[in-house]
Amino acid sequence: MKDTFRHAVLALAAPWLIGAAPAEAPGGHVAEIDEKVDLVGDLTAQCAQDDADACFRLGTLHAEGDGVPQDQTRAAPFFAKGCHLGNVEGCTMAGLAYGSGQGVERSPQHAASYYALACTGGEPTGCSNLGLAYVNGDGVDRDEAYATTLFTQSCDAGGRAGCANLGASYSLGKGVPRDQRRAAELFRQACDRDDQHACYNLGVLYRDGLGIRRDYRRAVALFEQACDVEDSSACGNLAMMVDDGRGTRKDRQRSLGLFEKACALGEAESCFTLGRAYQTGNGRERDDRRAAALLEQTLELAPDTPSAESARKALAIARAAADQPEQGQ
Repeated sequence: MKDTFRHAVLALAAPWLIGAAPAEAPGGHVAEIDEKVDLVGDLTAQCAQDDADACFRLGTLHAEGDGVPQDQTRAAPFFAKGCHLGNVEGCTMAGLAYGSGQGVERSPQHAASYYALACTGGEPTGCSNLGLAYVNGDGVDRDEAYATTLFTQSCDAGGRAGCANLGASYSLGKGVPRDQRRAAELFRQACDRDDQHACYNLGVLYRDGLGIRRDYRRAVALFEQACDVEDSSACGNLAMMVDDGRGTRKDRQRSLGLFEKACALGEAESCFTLGRAYQTGNGRERDDRRAAALLEQTLELAPDTPSAESARKALAIARAAADQPEQGQ
């Protein structure tokens, strides 16, 4: 199966892919489990006295369920209070809460406002998330050129997501002239900072020879790295390279296992490939009912993918074949 259409467009990482915690949370969890109750009590008292860092740490404990029941509705107000008292990481976390609707009613406008406060305070994740808001017109007017300014600011301040999103901007030509060589440099920088979405994107450039010399082995290594942390697109692309024997040993059983993983993570094209394997008996014992279920999943996940029409035709055949034994009884 050709893969020219699969993941040809490098997606900008969404804010929730950056992580549910700020890039550099202050303090850290130094208390042992049996000390958490005292810690929560101390932080509550300190936050009541307008200690910004205490409010932020208290919000983190509630968000993560660390020493207290996990409760986003309790976490969000502590993050917001910490932000207004001057804790910029709290601003980013409050923005994430409003952006995702966790613990508060979803409000893109409020999310963008909190990200702006974080970015003004020099918090790189806030700058990157605000940039994404401008890319998508989410709570602010769409402005791709300004978004790249924010991504640059985030990247220069050490933000891995900022570098990754700036790389995607260059690769897609959003807000800046398309420049795959510059994109590769930025993806590498973000990947070195452990942004696995950037590692995946860098793998795509190595696979396709965009901005850098084509290197299938390097692409495979990067896809493996990102797949290990459950990046669905990385797993799907890795499966195809294993299936074709590009940059690694050809192994049908391993590739189908990877397609299975990618499909479970919501990667529609992998569900289609796996469904066809069950339908044709190519690497899997033929099972038309299983094939039909996977082809249905393909269309539920992405009804407008390039292989959607093929999936519809294959699904009709699989359903008819699955019904044949019942008709013959």
